[in-house]
Amino acid sequence: MKFISILLLALSIFSCSSKEKEEDFWNWFSSNQERIYKFENNQEEIFDELQGKLIEIDSNLVFEFSKIRKDGTREFIVSADGIIASFPAVIKLVEKAPKFKKWEIKAFRQRNKGDDLQIVYDDSLKVAYDDIYFRYKKNLDKLDVELNIRNYRESASMNNAVYILLDGLIGEYDMETKIGGIEWRKLDETKKDSLYKIIQLPKMIDNLKAAK
Repeated sequence: MKFISILLLALSIFSCSSKEKEEDFWNWFSSNQERIYKFENNQEEIFDELQGKLIEIDSNLVFEFSKIRKDGTREFIVSADGIIASFPAVIKLVEKAPKFKKWEIKAFRQRNKGDDLQIVYDDSLKVAYDDIYFRYKKNLDKLDVELNIRNYRESASMNNAVYILLDGLIGEYDMETKIGGIEWRKLDETKKDSLYKIIQLPKMIDNLKAAK
Protein backbone atom coordinates (compact mmCIF):
# COMPACT_ATOMS: atom_id res chain seq x y z
CA MET A 1 0.00 0.00 0.00
CA LYS A 2 2.85 2.35 0.82
CA PHE A 3 4.39 1.72 -2.63
CA ILE A 4 1.06 2.42 -4.36
CA SER A 5 0.62 5.65 -2.41
CA ILE A 6 4.09 6.84 -3.41
CA LEU A 7 3.41 5.93 -7.05
CA LEU A 8 0.12 7.82 -7.08
CA LEU A 9 1.81 10.83 -5.50
CA ALA A 10 4.55 10.74 -8.16
CA LEU A 11 1.97 10.57 -10.95
CA SER A 12 0.05 13.46 -9.40
CA ILE A 13 3.20 15.59 -9.20
CA PHE A 14 4.07 14.77 -12.82
CA SER A 15 0.56 15.69 -13.98
CA CYS A 16 0.64 19.00 -12.12
CA SER A 17 4.10 19.77 -13.47
CA SER A 18 2.95 19.21 -17.06
CA LYS A 19 -0.14 21.32 -16.49
CA GLU A 20 1.89 24.11 -14.96
CA LYS A 21 4.22 24.24 -17.99
CA GLU A 22 1.31 24.91 -20.32
CA GLU A 23 -0.30 27.42 -18.00
CA ASP A 24 3.05 29.10 -17.40
CA PHE A 25 3.55 29.46 -21.14
CA TRP A 26 0.19 31.16 -21.70
CA ASN A 27 0.64 33.36 -18.63
CA TRP A 28 3.96 34.50 -20.07
CA PHE A 29 2.45 34.97 -23.53
CA SER A 30 -0.42 36.98 -22.10
CA SER A 31 1.91 39.23 -20.12
CA ASN A 32 4.06 39.83 -23.21
CA GLN A 33 1.44 39.76 -25.94
CA GLU A 34 1.92 43.39 -26.97
CA ARG A 35 5.68 42.91 -27.36
CA ILE A 36 5.10 39.71 -29.31
CA TYR A 37 2.43 41.35 -31.47
CA LYS A 38 4.97 43.98 -32.48
CA PHE A 39 7.86 41.50 -32.66
CA GLU A 40 9.43 43.30 -35.63
CA ASN A 41 10.65 45.96 -33.19
CA ASN A 42 12.90 43.46 -31.41
CA GLN A 43 12.61 40.25 -33.40
CA GLU A 44 15.73 38.36 -32.34
CA GLU A 45 15.19 38.80 -28.61
CA ILE A 46 11.48 37.98 -28.72
CA PHE A 47 11.96 34.94 -30.95
CA ASP A 48 14.68 33.61 -28.63
CA GLU A 49 12.41 34.06 -25.59
CA LEU A 50 9.46 32.47 -27.32
CA GLN A 51 11.43 29.49 -28.56
CA GLY A 52 12.92 29.00 -25.11
CA LYS A 53 9.46 28.90 -23.56
CA LEU A 54 8.22 26.35 -26.10
CA ILE A 55 11.25 24.11 -25.60
CA GLU A 56 10.37 23.89 -21.91
CA ILE A 57 7.18 22.10 -23.01
CA ASP A 58 8.61 19.97 -25.82
CA SER A 59 12.01 20.28 -27.48
CA ASN A 60 10.52 19.89 -30.98
CA LEU A 61 8.00 22.72 -30.80
CA VAL A 62 8.45 25.70 -33.11
CA PHE A 63 6.23 28.64 -34.06
CA GLU A 64 5.10 30.84 -36.93
CA PHE A 65 3.31 34.19 -37.16
CA SER A 66 1.01 35.54 -39.81
CA LYS A 67 1.11 39.12 -40.97
CA ILE A 68 -1.30 41.50 -39.24
CA ARG A 69 -4.66 40.85 -40.84
CA LYS A 70 -7.30 43.37 -41.90
CA ASP A 71 -9.18 42.92 -38.63
CA GLY A 72 -6.02 43.74 -36.66
CA THR A 73 -5.38 40.17 -35.49
CA ARG A 74 -2.40 37.90 -36.04
CA GLU A 75 -2.18 34.12 -36.19
CA PHE A 76 0.19 32.40 -33.79
CA ILE A 77 0.87 28.88 -35.03
CA VAL A 78 2.43 26.22 -32.83
CA SER A 79 4.09 23.47 -34.87
CA ALA A 80 5.79 20.16 -34.14
CA ASP A 81 8.05 20.80 -37.15
CA GLY A 82 6.68 17.67 -38.79
CA ILE A 83 7.69 15.37 -35.90
CA ILE A 84 4.60 13.27 -35.22
CA ALA A 85 5.75 12.18 -31.76
CA SER A 86 5.32 15.79 -30.63
CA PHE A 87 1.84 16.26 -32.11
CA PRO A 88 0.12 15.58 -28.74
CA ALA A 89 2.19 18.36 -27.13
CA VAL A 90 1.03 20.81 -29.81
CA ILE A 91 -2.61 19.82 -29.44
CA LYS A 92 -2.51 20.01 -25.64
CA LEU A 93 -0.82 23.41 -25.59
CA VAL A 94 -3.23 24.95 -28.10
CA GLU A 95 -6.24 23.49 -26.29
CA LYS A 96 -5.08 25.30 -23.15
CA ALA A 97 -4.77 28.67 -24.92
CA PRO A 98 -6.98 31.46 -23.56
CA LYS A 99 -8.83 33.88 -25.82
CA PHE A 100 -6.91 36.92 -27.03
CA LYS A 101 -8.30 40.00 -28.76
CA LYS A 102 -5.36 40.34 -31.14
CA TRP A 103 -4.40 36.70 -31.59
CA GLU A 104 -5.82 33.57 -33.18
CA ILE A 105 -3.96 30.52 -31.85
CA LYS A 106 -3.68 27.55 -34.21
CA ALA A 107 -2.16 24.09 -34.03
CA PHE A 108 0.17 23.00 -36.85
CA ARG A 109 1.22 24.71 -40.04
CA GLN A 110 -1.86 25.48 -42.07
CA ARG A 111 -2.65 24.99 -45.73
CA ASN A 112 -1.77 27.92 -47.96
CA LYS A 113 -4.72 29.47 -49.75
CA GLY A 114 -2.85 29.92 -53.02
CA ASP A 115 -1.30 27.34 -55.33
CA ASP A 116 1.56 29.47 -56.65
CA LEU A 117 4.15 28.92 -53.92
CA GLN A 118 7.72 28.27 -55.00
CA ILE A 119 10.94 27.54 -53.14
CA VAL A 120 14.35 28.69 -54.34
CA TYR A 121 17.23 26.46 -53.27
CA ASP A 122 20.94 26.18 -54.05
CA ASP A 123 20.82 29.93 -54.88
CA SER A 124 19.82 29.24 -58.45
CA LEU A 125 17.26 26.45 -58.82
CA LYS A 126 13.63 26.54 -57.79
CA VAL A 127 10.74 24.16 -57.41
CA ALA A 128 7.07 25.16 -57.50
CA TYR A 129 3.73 23.37 -57.45
CA ASP A 130 3.69 23.49 -61.25
CA ASP A 131 6.83 21.36 -61.26
CA ILE A 132 5.38 18.46 -59.27
CA TYR A 133 3.14 15.64 -60.48
CA PHE A 134 2.21 12.42 -58.73
CA ARG A 135 0.52 9.07 -58.77
CA TYR A 136 -0.73 7.30 -55.67
CA LYS A 137 -2.17 4.18 -54.12
CA LYS A 138 -4.27 3.82 -50.99
CA ASN A 139 -2.64 2.19 -47.99
CA LEU A 140 -5.32 1.75 -45.31
CA ASP A 141 -6.16 5.32 -44.22
CA LYS A 142 -3.16 6.89 -45.95
CA LEU A 143 -1.91 7.56 -49.46
CA ASP A 144 1.44 6.31 -50.69
CA VAL A 145 2.63 8.76 -53.34
CA GLU A 146 5.20 8.75 -56.11
CA LEU A 147 6.35 12.29 -56.75
CA ASN A 148 7.49 13.16 -60.26
CA ILE A 149 9.40 16.41 -60.13
CA ARG A 150 10.68 18.54 -62.99
CA ASN A 151 14.50 18.78 -62.97
CA TYR A 152 14.64 16.57 -59.89
CA ARG A 153 18.04 15.68 -58.55
CA GLU A 154 18.40 13.84 -55.28
CA SER A 155 19.69 16.19 -52.61
CA ALA A 156 18.73 17.17 -49.08
CA SER A 157 18.05 20.76 -50.12
CA MET A 158 15.68 19.83 -52.94
CA ASN A 159 13.86 17.23 -50.87
CA ASN A 160 13.45 19.75 -48.04
CA ALA A 161 12.08 22.29 -50.49
CA VAL A 162 9.49 19.79 -51.68
CA TYR A 163 8.53 18.90 -48.11
CA ILE A 164 7.95 22.60 -47.39
CA LEU A 165 5.73 22.84 -50.46
CA LEU A 166 3.74 19.78 -49.38
CA ASP A 167 3.31 21.14 -45.84
CA GLY A 168 1.97 24.35 -47.34
CA LEU A 169 -0.32 22.51 -49.74
CA ILE A 170 -2.02 20.04 -47.40
CA GLY A 171 -1.01 21.27 -43.95
CA GLU A 172 1.41 19.81 -41.42
CA TYR A 173 -1.12 17.54 -39.69
CA ASP A 174 -2.40 15.90 -42.89
CA MET A 175 1.12 15.64 -44.27
CA GLU A 176 2.21 13.50 -41.34
CA THR A 177 -0.99 11.53 -40.75
CA LYS A 178 -2.38 11.00 -44.26
CA ILE A 179 0.71 10.61 -46.43
CA GLY A 180 2.44 7.24 -46.10
CA GLY A 181 5.43 6.31 -48.23
CA ILE A 182 6.98 8.77 -50.67
CA GLU A 183 8.98 7.82 -53.76
CA TRP A 184 10.97 10.40 -55.69
CA ARG A 185 11.27 10.49 -59.48
CA LYS A 186 12.50 12.91 -62.12
CA LEU A 187 9.55 13.99 -64.24
CA ASP A 188 9.36 12.50 -67.72
CA GLU A 189 7.64 15.30 -69.60
CA THR A 190 6.22 12.87 -72.17
CA LYS A 191 4.27 11.04 -69.44
CA LYS A 192 2.97 13.92 -67.32
CA ASP A 193 -0.53 13.68 -68.85
CA SER A 194 -0.91 10.30 -67.14
CA LEU A 195 -0.11 11.82 -63.73
CA TYR A 196 -2.02 14.04 -61.32
CA LYS A 197 -0.96 17.62 -60.70
CA ILE A 198 0.18 18.09 -57.12
CA ILE A 199 -2.45 20.78 -56.52
CA GLN A 200 -5.05 17.97 -56.78
CA LEU A 201 -3.65 16.29 -53.67
CA PRO A 202 -5.57 18.31 -51.01
CA LYS A 203 -8.94 17.25 -52.46
CA MET A 204 -7.84 13.60 -52.46
CA ILE A 205 -6.76 13.91 -48.83
CA ASP A 206 -10.10 15.49 -47.89
CA ASN A 207 -12.00 12.72 -49.71
CA LEU A 208 -9.93 10.13 -47.85
CA LYS A 209 -10.82 11.71 -44.49
CA ALA A 210 -14.50 12.01 -45.41
CA ALA A 211 -14.67 8.32 -46.33
CA LYS A 212 -13.76 7.16 -42.79
